[in-house]
Amino acid sequence: MYKELELLSDEQRIEAITRKLVSVKSVNGTAGEVAIAEEVEKILRSFPFFQQHPDFVWTQKLPGDSLGRKNVFAFIKKEGATKTVIYHSHMDTVGIDDFGVLKEEALDSDQLNEYFKGYSEDPDIQKDALSGNWLFGRGALDMKSGDAVNLANLLYYSEHPKEMTGNLLFMGNCVEENDHSGAITSLDELEKLKQKYNLTYEVAVNTDFISPKYEGDQQKYIYYGAAGKALTCFYIKGIETHVGNTYAGVDSTLVASRINLLINNNPEFVEDIPDEEILPSSCLMLRDQKDFYNVQTAKVTHMYFNTFTYKRPVYEILQHLKEAVQHDCSDLVADLVAKQSAYLNGLSFPAVKDERKIKVFTFAEYLDYLHQEGVQVDDLIHSFWLKNQKLDKREVGFALIDYLDKQLNDNVAKVVLFLAPPFCPHNSIAQDSRIYQKLKSTLTDYGQEEDFKMKQFFPYLSDSSYLAIDETDAEINKLTENFPLAGKIYPLPYDKMRSLNIPAVDIGVFGKGAHTWKERVYKPYSFEFLPKLIRDFTAKTWKK
Repeated sequence: MYKELELLSDEQRIEAITRKLVSVKSVNGTAGEVAIAEEVEKILRSFPFFQQHPDFVWTQKLPGDSLGRKNVFAFIKKEGATKTVIYHSHMDTVGIDDFGVLKEEALDSDQLNEYFKGYSEDPDIQKDALSGNWLFGRGALDMKSGDAVNLANLLYYSEHPKEMTGNLLFMGNCVEENDHSGAITSLDELEKLKQKYNLTYEVAVNTDFISPKYEGDQQKYIYYGAAGKALTCFYIKGIETHVGNTYAGVDSTLVASRINLLINNNPEFVEDIPDEEILPSSCLMLRDQKDFYNVQTAKVTHMYFNTFTYKRPVYEILQHLKEAVQHDCSDLVADLVAKQSAYLNGLSFPAVKDERKIKVFTFAEYLDYLHQEGVQVDDLIHSFWLKNQKLDKREVGFALIDYLDKQLNDNVAKVVLFLAPPFCPHNSIAQDSRIYQKLKSTLTDYGQEEDFKMKQFFPYLSDSSYLAIDETDAEINKLTENFPLAGKIYPLPYDKMRSLNIPAVDIGVFGKGAHTWKERVYKPYSFEFLPKLIRDFTAKTWKK
């Protein structure tokens, strides 16, 4: 592709690369992820520097991946230098079904621009389309324009080697949009490179997108850390009954509804960190386990939440949720008892002894409970795993608890809280650190041109989560105790994260509508201003 780029300006190069990458369908979980990796590798190999040094471009396959997905690396080595800056970005996108009748045009920036010029139902996007300053298409914002900025900056330094006082490593990761297995796998490669070339990783610059926070917001948000994410799961077992005797049971869907009302978007459960975007938990799935119609109430319901983490250890969050659910379930049982009593009284039936209760456990507490009841937990877990290795990672914990509970068969309503993949650790850079000061200085230099605001935690979930980890070994141990079969289904190399400990910042492309069919990137900032900002920060980082 270099022949198409050779005579273009920086911003023209970035737009051309973005358009090329957007045209490649690379939906997460499909063979398109292989296609985009191959396209990125092809672009890199066209650069004159890598024509002369072909070994400095390579790919890393995900082990055991049925699709053959891979990460892409490129390295520019400065003789005698150890300080290394990483430019990293992900190559996959979410799906295109949300484009509806425009599905066939989802990867065609020009056709989408023409469509939105006449789209009077949304004056904001119509104005953007008419301006000519925005590039549309799936992945245009999240985050193929970010890939393009990194590739163009790599090309710039390959053409201006005298400006380099350190090393530069490009890393394009697959599988960001769900399990982050590309970034996790890349840690092995980062460790190998560090040892081979005696590198010190000064900072990793992620170009993942930023967006306005409200209508008319013109600030550009720069992040010096990444929010974490825990998938907090609830296995809910009720006491089934015939609908003709509905007051006698405990409906698992009713318990789930109460938990959803308690937790979903509830700011009472978030951390208090001034001036940061601290978001509440969101329900991502709620489903009873009946697979056909009958008149029995649902015995088991599954649900899980996206729960952001910032500074608080995950096991503390899980314990806090457990205590709140326990209190709410006590209220629910009291309410059920009162309703049944009123019902019986209204019919002049005698009162009945009501011993219903809902036990609430964390997964670790549940295993202790099973041990106390004489259940051979370890043998059962081993047996379960031998038969269920092909289950979706999100389903393993639910299926395991259900399997164990059937061995117990105690006819007790219960809620078991646990964790499932993915888990994204939170991390951030201390304000008295060298990298923070370099970043702040760089932004100050550009303060007359753009309105920057530094924030601690990138809010949209990021591969940067895996480059360092703030939680201690003891806190991680408590986390994994509540993560069923974590070592089998989601083995995270915590030791490598802690050993590499790479400070990560997000200096991202700017746009609107990520993960929607109105996705678009703002070209003047993202293609013209941003690459120079990143290069200046890189140059400051290489210096003492």
